[in-house]
Amino acid sequence: MALVSGLSLTAAPSASAVTSSAKLSFISQLVSSAQAAQSAYGVPASVSIAQAAVNSNWGTDTMAKSARNYFDVRCMAVLSAAGFAKVANAQVGKRYILGAEAAVTNTNPSAFDCSELVQWVYGRSGNPITDLAAAQYNVTKRVKGSPKPGDLVFLRNNPARSNGIGHVAVVTKKLKNGDWRVIEARGRAYGVVRTTLSYWKKRSYYAGLRRYSQLNLVGDAGVLATTVVSSYQAGCVSITSGKSTVKYRKYSSAGNSVLDHASIVASDPKYTWARATMASVSSYVNAIAHLEHASSATSYAKSVKSVIDTYDLTKYDKAPLNLVLSSGKKGAKVTALQYLLADKGASVKVTGSFDSQTVAAVKWFQKANHLTVDGEAGPNTLSKLKTSVTLGSTGNRAYAIKTLLAAAGYPSESGSKVESTTYASLKAFQARNGIRQGSTNTDTWWRLFMTLDSAPTPTIKGTTTVGQTLSVTPGSWGSRVETAYQWYRNGVAISGASGTSYKLQPADAQKSIVAAVTGFRPTYTSVTRGSATTAPITPARLTSTPTPKINGVTAVGRTLSVTTGSWAPGPVTLRYQWYRNGTAITKATGSRYRLQSADYGARITVRVTGSKAGYYSAAKTSTASNAVAKGTISKPPTPKISGTVKIGRTVTAVVGTWSPKPANLRYQWYRNGKAIPNATAASYKIRTSDAGRVLKVRVTSSDKSYNTVSVYSAQTGKVRNLGWKTKGKASITGVARRGHRLSAAVSTFSPTPTLSYQWYRNGTAITGATKATYKLSKADRHATVRVKVRAQHSGYATVVRTAKVKVA
Repeated sequence: MALVSGLSLTAAPSASAVTSSAKLSFISQLVSSAQAAQSAYGVPASVSIAQAAVNSNWGTDTMAKSARNYFDVRCMAVLSAAGFAKVANAQVGKRYILGAEAAVTNTNPSAFDCSELVQWVYGRSGNPITDLAAAQYNVTKRVKGSPKPGDLVFLRNNPARSNGIGHVAVVTKKLKNGDWRVIEARGRAYGVVRTTLSYWKKRSYYAGLRRYSQLNLVGDAGVLATTVVSSYQAGCVSITSGKSTVKYRKYSSAGNSVLDHASIVASDPKYTWARATMASVSSYVNAIAHLEHASSATSYAKSVKSVIDTYDLTKYDKAPLNLVLSSGKKGAKVTALQYLLADKGASVKVTGSFDSQTVAAVKWFQKANHLTVDGEAGPNTLSKLKTSVTLGSTGNRAYAIKTLLAAAGYPSESGSKVESTTYASLKAFQARNGIRQGSTNTDTWWRLFMTLDSAPTPTIKGTTTVGQTLSVTPGSWGSRVETAYQWYRNGVAISGASGTSYKLQPADAQKSIVAAVTGFRPTYTSVTRGSATTAPITPARLTSTPTPKINGVTAVGRTLSVTTGSWAPGPVTLRYQWYRNGTAITKATGSRYRLQSADYGARITVRVTGSKAGYYSAAKTSTASNAVAKGTISKPPTPKISGTVKIGRTVTAVVGTWSPKPANLRYQWYRNGKAIPNATAASYKIRTSDAGRVLKVRVTSSDKSYNTVSVYSAQTGKVRNLGWKTKGKASITGVARRGHRLSAAVSTFSPTPTLSYQWYRNGTAITGATKATYKLSKADRHATVRVKVRAQHSGYATVVRTAKVKVA
């Protein structure tokens, strides 16, 4: 839970309703405390003032008016209700001595009187309260509702007091039976004892249950835990927003609110990166906005920066004034000092060591500029030594700026001239530290001279393999220097990687890692040092790559599956490739494979390849299967005959869906149960010879990889003849008398048929009389002679026509 809540209270007027004079007055009253906060904790005074203005709407909101709290800082306490009860209960059994004194810092007093017990328990929880029962009664109020831990009970048994109060005890917790535990220093005969609230209510002189409004326990209305209550805090106040009530810190002055907030920023681990940006007002505002106003960070930062710019608040920011270079000092700052002295005309040799010649040069400069002559380069001397450096500057001043930039970790070219590299570094340094970019000014020189002296190059330790943890050794940065960390992947900051160790992720594979350490200390300019770049991170190896196993019946038409086992660390992406006698099967890349005809007699394997980002891929191949056996066609579909069953028409075998499907199907057509020669195609054109007969077809599988099976269709109805367009009639011509010839004639048939004849005598066929004419004989006298003409044509039903005559 955040110590600074970023609560937005609505009771204040709009910013435009606050007059300009009121805003200037608000700024004026905070300047000294903001500067004191900057000196003590490093927080820029400009930001403290602007935050206070934005947070409290220039001191007009409820929080500012009721608590002088300009930063929405939450109330804090040392103990929870349970902890409070535990501390009080631990005193049971100790002696009672009237007038006993128990210092809050004493963790185990030997004796108490009644009010001292209350004062000590309160004090141990971070809640000071006055001594004497009568005084404690006066600072508390009667409880109208249910009791709470920390409430006090009193007896009015001392007429010597103005309110008559002579005894007090503290309520600590609710009991299972609904009563409340009371801890009491009862008297010399009893010492510290446990009693109950119900017992107290029955006692003579009972003066009631009362509550101290300034008692704050962890968890009560959002009170947060701490080990030591802030010395700036002057109690707490409850603020209601909507339906919730939260306790916030109360201050005796606006200045204490500013100082307390700055002390939180300087000490709370949550603000580590904010502290690292203090040198740059803009960067620090952005960091604070994200930490304290996460849901509206952008707009909040914009508001704070607007106040800073509008009222030129950076003029109140204090440059650090605690640097003194003196005899015996060494390093880049002394080197820069010597260059600056030489630039001013002093006779000094640049050695990097504050030697006697440097002391003499400093004294010469101090005397020439009417400064105190002490031979030490302190704030006043260094301020006078500052000089303008910009692009193209040459000589000692150029050397001085290059020396200080290099100490801060910025590159520059060699030589005595400020060229593009040095100038770019100068502007980068100014931008990072919130200084106007361009030529050097006072702030630039101060920030450079206040760069941390000790800024070692960090080193990375550990195995550079994905999954392994690297650690960074920052080196010795000196006392009171905090360090913050950021890990980089190929030069890009890794989100969330801001600790002293970093576990290499899959995304790091084949990339290089750098650990950057930033050292910062209030009033000093922070410095960032990067480690050497690691070699490209080696991908890890999968720890579990089991050999796959093929499952299923190895017969054509059956489906095989693969059991892969557990690949680790998961999740691992698996790819598949099936093989026939060692040759990859096209498109067989799933976890299942249906055996094809081409697989008959072959042995099948499957290769499983596991891949995972940041890991080497691994492939495992199964044991080869048994030779693939023939497939079984167990339930072939019954074929059907499609088409009109009529002479001259074509009928087709509809085979249905075979599963599994054989490579080929063979056909045989039957007429009245007998195979029709050469009728072995899927279709059959009905012949005249089929007239009046039934047809059927046999379908037989033809595939070496499956068993052979035949199925028959149902037989058709009888094949129908073609229809005659016209059918002629028979007639007899000639003289029906012995010796004469009769002729049989037939009228037109279509199509033209083949005619055959048979002559009959009185219904009996006349032997040999099978022509169209017949010569009457003696045997025909007085007989009835009849001719039967048979008309035939391929594909047509035979038609018989008859005619007769009576022979004279």
